Amino acid sequence: MQKMNDLRTPALVVYKHKVEANCERMLKLAKDHGVTLKPHFKTTKCLEVAIMQTGGTKCGMEVSTLVEADLLAENGFENVIYAYPISPHKTPKCAELSEKMKSFVVFVDNVAALKALEQWKLKDNKNWQVLVEVDTGAGRSGVQIESLDAVSLIKEVVKCGNVTFSGLYSHCGHSYKCKNAEEIKEVGKMATNKMLTLVDELKKQGITCPSYGIGSTPSCSKPAPEMSKLTEWHPGNYVLYDLMQVKIGSCEIDDIASFVLTRVIGHYTKGEDVFLIIDCGWTAISLHGVKDSEETSGYGLIVDHPELKLAHMSQEHGIVKSKDSTKPLDLSRYPVDSFLRIYPYHSCATCAMHPVFYVADQNDNIIDHWRPVKGW
Repeated sequence: MQKMNDLRTPALVVYKHKVEANCERMLKLAKDHGVTLKPHFKTTKCLEVAIMQTGGTKCGMEVSTLVEADLLAENGFENVIYAYPISPHKTPKCAELSEKMKSFVVFVDNVAALKALEQWKLKDNKNWQVLVEVDTGAGRSGVQIESLDAVSLIKEVVKCGNVTFSGLYSHCGHSYKCKNAEEIKEVGKMATNKMLTLVDELKKQGITCPSYGIGSTPSCSKPAPEMSKLTEWHPGNYVLYDLMQVKIGSCEIDDIASFVLTRVIGHYTKGEDVFLIIDCGWTAISLHGVKDSEETSGYGLIVDHPELKLAHMSQEHGIVKSKDSTKPLDLSRYPVDSFLRIYPYHSCATCAMHPVFYVADQNDNIIDHWRPVKGW
């Protein structure tokens, strides 16, 4: 059996038991709150993890790319949501998936996209299934939920003869600006209340809203009581978690399920500058989030070495220095070819860097290889 230390580095290692625990915890949280969990696939993009996320049912997943949707469709998944604003040039592929699957749902947040769907007739008189994306405060895609445009767009969806209004969706991405669990709950509460207000307004105008959910790992990991009034939750990063989630209060550091394994490749003393170089550059961990973490751990947290900081990175080189600039490194503590483990600041970005995930058990045996689907 292959051991972790046999791996060529840099390598992305995933602890299977932690992924399983994270998935089971989120499924239980959703069940306890009386909502349906429709989790996001975008973090790992690995079929094995999607099966865990759905509790083995292969029903109810979200994707951010069409190749992800293809992978799930080819492996028997149903009720898949393309959680990304559809644009007219993607309509043909979305039509193919809609005709192939029992339920393939697309996002709309503008009239131009809706008109493209209206003009494309699906086979066998099948209707497009459409969620209207609304912005509850994240400031990204989605029609502003308090604006008249939201109700107006929904009315246009309802009027389309070949489109079925499937409900409302909001990302709740502003939860990532929080600093603790209480702030996360407040964001979840406010987003939920905005969603429920719109649902009530639609009801007054004779429009039934079949589903209405919000989704982000922080808001679903630390849910406000009000979120039990929703029909669905849509988290994604929780399968692995990361330093960002620890920082804002979504999880504990022991919940992080992945790390980059790297080797020390050199010792350097240049004037007063003493440092290590490791074989983990930004192509192995990404640069995402460094502005939020560079004053503390740098580009990631070096596990079990609070004295170290991943201070700089180029494409294939990582420079490790003493976190305390007044205490130079004792290089003898980190022999050339010895291993370090780095928790990523943002695991979604780190996963995107790797063609294979090395799956380990609790004894650091490599028990599987997961291969994420790539492309758009």
